[in-house]
Amino acid sequence: MDSKHKYFPPKWPDRFLEFYCNPSRLEQIQGDAHELFYLDLEEKGLRYARFRFFIHVLSFFRWSNIRRTKTTYQSFNQGAMLKNYFKIGWRNLLNQKGTTFISVFGLACAVGCCMVAYLFIAQIWFKGMLQPNKNEIYQLTYTAQGENGLVTFGSVAEPIAELIPQELSDVKKHTRVSPDFSVLIQNNESYRQRSLFVDPAFMEMFVYRMDYGYPGALREPNQVILTNELSEKLFGDTHPIGQELSLVVDGQEKLYKVGGVLADLKDMDMFNFDLLVNIETRPLSIAVLPLKDAWNSELWTFVQLEKGTNPSVLNPGLSVLKNQQNQINPEKPYRDLEVVAYTDLVYKIGEIENGVRDFLGIGPQILLGAIGLFILVLAVFNYINISILMATRRLKEIGVRKVIGSRRSQLVFQFLSENLMVCFFAILLGCLFAGFIFLPGFNDIASKNLKIDLLNDKYVWMFLGSMLLLITLVSGLYPAMYVSSFKPISILKGNQKIGGKSVFTGVLLTFQFTLAIISIVAGVAFVQTNYINANRDWGYNSDDKIIVNVPNAEDYLPLKNKLSALASVKEISGSQDYIGSWMREDELVYEEEKYEIMLLNAESTYPDVMDLKLKEGRLFNSELISDTEESVIVNQTFLHRLGLEFPVQKKIELGSSSYTVVGVVEDFHTVFFQSPIQPMVIRASQDTTFNYLTLKMSAGTASSSMEAVKKIWHETVPRGLFTGGLQAEVFDRETKDVKGVSTILLFSAILAVVLAALGLFGLVSLNMNSRIKDYCVRKVFGANLGDLSMKLLKRYLIIWCIASVLGAAFSVLIISDFLDSFFAFHSGVGIIPLGFGMLILLLVISVTVSTQIYKIDQANPAGILQNE
Repeated sequence: MDSKHKYFPPKWPDRFLEFYCNPSRLEQIQGDAHELFYLDLEEKGLRYARFRFFIHVLSFFRWSNIRRTKTTYQSFNQGAMLKNYFKIGWRNLLNQKGTTFISVFGLACAVGCCMVAYLFIAQIWFKGMLQPNKNEIYQLTYTAQGENGLVTFGSVAEPIAELIPQELSDVKKHTRVSPDFSVLIQNNESYRQRSLFVDPAFMEMFVYRMDYGYPGALREPNQVILTNELSEKLFGDTHPIGQELSLVVDGQEKLYKVGGVLADLKDMDMFNFDLLVNIETRPLSIAVLPLKDAWNSELWTFVQLEKGTNPSVLNPGLSVLKNQQNQINPEKPYRDLEVVAYTDLVYKIGEIENGVRDFLGIGPQILLGAIGLFILVLAVFNYINISILMATRRLKEIGVRKVIGSRRSQLVFQFLSENLMVCFFAILLGCLFAGFIFLPGFNDIASKNLKIDLLNDKYVWMFLGSMLLLITLVSGLYPAMYVSSFKPISILKGNQKIGGKSVFTGVLLTFQFTLAIISIVAGVAFVQTNYINANRDWGYNSDDKIIVNVPNAEDYLPLKNKLSALASVKEISGSQDYIGSWMREDELVYEEEKYEIMLLNAESTYPDVMDLKLKEGRLFNSELISDTEESVIVNQTFLHRLGLEFPVQKKIELGSSSYTVVGVVEDFHTVFFQSPIQPMVIRASQDTTFNYLTLKMSAGTASSSMEAVKKIWHETVPRGLFTGGLQAEVFDRETKDVKGVSTILLFSAILAVVLAALGLFGLVSLNMNSRIKDYCVRKVFGANLGDLSMKLLKRYLIIWCIASVLGAAFSVLIISDFLDSFFAFHSGVGIIPLGFGMLILLLVISVTVSTQIYKIDQANPAGILQNE
C-alpha cells in the first residue's frame, strides 16, 4: 500500500487511454490497468511495472473500447438529422424568395465567369488530357550540349523511327509527326494551313471522334483527314468525303482526297493542326537523302507502350539508338536519348526546345483568372451580407432551438446546409449562364471554341465540385458562426440586434465599392483609349490602297506589269516590307555614334504612293540617280532621337555606304499603337525586285478591285499563297483583340456594379429592418423625410468617400500599368474614367437607398410599433 502512495502509473499512457476510450467504459478499464500496474510494481519493480502498463494500454486499444454509440442507431440518427436540415433549409429558402434569388443570381454570375476563366486556362494546361491512351504514350527527346549548357530537344533524328521495332521491342505502336504550314489550294483560292504529316498509327495511338469517314483513312497515301472547321471553310454544306484539294509543300504540289473529318476538338487536343497527311507523301523523303543528311533531319516521334509497362524498360534500346546516332553523325552527338511522358509535355514547355507546345499565354490567363476571382469575391461578399439579412427573420427560431437543447455545431451545420443548397443552385444556373451567354460571347471575342463538356471531361466535374465546396464554406461559414453565437435569452427578450453599424459588413461593402470603381475605371479607360486610337492619324493616307505579296523574285515583274494594266490602278510601287507589318531593324552610324533604326527599302515612288506627309525638304526624285544611290528620307522621331535639325549637315552611314538626308516626313505608324514610333529611314533601293507591291487605286475602288487583283495574282503564281489585302485593314486584327479586351473589362465592370448594388440593397435593407422602430419613432415625433434620408444615407456616403479614395489610388497605380502593357499611346487614368466610376457608384447608392426611404415614407408607424 505504501508503494501505491509513492508511485503512480506513467502519465502519457494513462492520458492516451483517457483519449481513446469510450467514457462509459473508461472507469472500469482504467481501474483494471491501474490494478495491474500495482501488482507488477510489488512483484517485479517500478521499471517493469511502467513498461507493462504501457503494453496493457495498447492491448485495450480495440474497436469495442473506442466506439461511442451503436452503428445502426448512429447512421439512422445522422441520416434523419441531415434530411431534417435540408427540409428546414428548403422551406426557409422558399419563404424568402427575393433574397434567395439575389443570392443565387449573384453567385451564378460569379460561377459563370469562373467557368469561362477555367475553360480558357484548362485548354492550355489540360490540353490533350482527354486522350484515352495518354498514360501509355511517350515522346522521344534527346539532350545535347548547347552554348549555355545542356539543352533538351523535342525532335529526334528521323531514321530513329525506322529502328524502333528492332531496338525497342516493348513498343506497341509508334508514329512520326512533322508539323508544316502548307499552302492549301482549293477552287483557285490559297490558304496557309497547319498540317501534320504523320504515320497511319497516329490515329490508333491518339483517339479522335469522327464526323465523316473513318480513322484509317491515312492508310491510303492520297487521303487526308480534316478538322470540321477546315471542312466547313472549304466545302461549306457540301459532303466533304471524296472532295479534292491540293497541298504545296517545299514548292511541290500534290493532289489529295478527303478521307475523313474530325469532330469538334474543343481546343483540348495537344496538337494544333487543321489537317492530317500521310508522312510518306512528303515531297522530300529521307529514303532519297544521303545517310548523314537523313540523320540530320529531325521530327517529333511518339511511342505507345502496353498498359502498365514501366518506361525504364526502353533504356537499353534507347542507349543503342543513341550510340548509332553518334556514330553516323558525330558532329551532332546526343548526350542522352530518353522518353518524356505525354502527360508531362505541357508542364515541361520551358525545358524542351522545339517541343509540341512552346507557348502558355500567361498574360491572358492572369487577366481572365483575375476577372473571375474578382467577380467571385464580390458575389461572396454580397452573399455574406444577405445571409446575415436573412437571419434577422429567424432570431426567434434560433432562440427556441437553443433553449430546447440545440448545440451551436448543429446550428452551424443547419445554416451551412442551407448555404449548400443555395450554392448548388448557383452552380447549376452559373453553368447555364456560361454555356449560353458567357462562353459564346467570349468565343466570338477571343476566336476560341471553348465548350462545357460535362459528359466527357472529368476535370470540369472536379472544378465544379471544388467551386461548390469553396463557395459553400467561404460564403457560409462566417454568417453561420455569427448567427449561432447569439444567446437565447437575449433573442427571446428582444435585446439581440443584427445589422446596425456592423464594422465587418461595412468593411465588406467598402471593399466591394473599391473593386467596383477599379473595374469601371478600367473599362472606361480602355473604351476611351480605343476611341482615341480609332480616330488617331496614322501619318499617311491608308484609303484606296492594296498590298500584294510577291512570293518569288521571278514573279515580281510579271505581277507588276499585269496589275499596272488594271484600269483602276493609278500608281504601283514595290517595297521590301510594307507599312503596317513587321519592319526590319538596322544600325546606322552618325558622327561615330551607333543608333538603332527601322529601315524600309523601297522604290523611289513609294513615299508618293503611300501619301506620306512631307515636313521638310523633298521626297525622292526617280529621275535623279543620286536619289536611288545616295539619298534617304527620315521621320521626325529620327531627328529627335539623334538631336538633329534639318538640313542634316553630315551624311549617315548605313552598312558600307553613306547617304544624305534629303527630306523629313511626319511620324507615321508602321505597326499598331501598342508600340511607340521608332526612328525610321526610307532608302530608295536600286533593286529591281521586292517582296511587296502597293497599288494606289482610283478613289473608292480598292474594295471592289480586290477580286480582280486576286485573279491576276493566282494566274501569275498558281502555287503561291496570297497574303495581300487592303492597306486600311492592316491593323484590324490588333484592333479586334483590343476591342475584345475592352468588351471583357466593360462586362466585368457592369457585373461589378450589379453585384455591388445587390450587396448594398441587402445591407441597406438589413440596416433599415434592424432600426425600423427607431425610424418610426422619429417619424411620429415629427421628423421629416429629409432627416430620415440623411440618417439612412450618411453611413453609405462615408463608405462611398472611402471607396472613392481607395479606388482612385489603386486605379492610378494598377490601371495605368495595365494600359502601358497594351498601348504606347493611351488616354491614361484621368478625370473622365475616375469621375465616371465614382458617379456611377454614387447613383447606385442613391437609387438603392431611395427605394428603402420610400418604404419608410409609405410605412404606417402605428402598425409597426404595435407589432414591435
